[in-house]
Amino acid sequence: MHTAPPANGQKILVAEDGFLLAEVISDYLRDWGMEPIGPVSRLQEACRVAQQGALDGALLDVKLGDELSFPAAWILKMRGIPFVFLTGYSGGTRIPVAFREVRLIEKPFAAEELKQALGALPRARALPAVMALPAPRESSR
Repeated sequence: MHTAPPANGQKILVAEDGFLLAEVISDYLRDWGMEPIGPVSRLQEACRVAQQGALDGALLDVKLGDELSFPAAWILKMRGIPFVFLTGYSGGTRIPVAFREVRLIEKPFAAEELKQALGALPRARALPAVMALPAPRESSR
């Protein structure tokens, strides 16, 4: 399968609770001309950035601490932001049906595998988390 290289300047959320791995991933992204957002290590942070951040994609560790990252994945999906799951659990990871099409990379992984997964992500169709309402018109009366 041929994939395009990741696009320069893309903002990629890094949600990974392993500090050293998160730093390595962030370094890879910078080396590839991308901008890592984060890293964040807790679900609450991941959800906040997924909801409010200007993002082109995301890398989500399936398990952030004691919590699963699926709430953040739902937010990204609703906003049209593509993402890749990362996991240290082989075979036994229970991915919800709604996310079965999402690429899953098992740790440890090679840099090239991550690069290919990012290159295969569709372009983000990011919708704002909060839709701004038009300002009310002043009455001429």
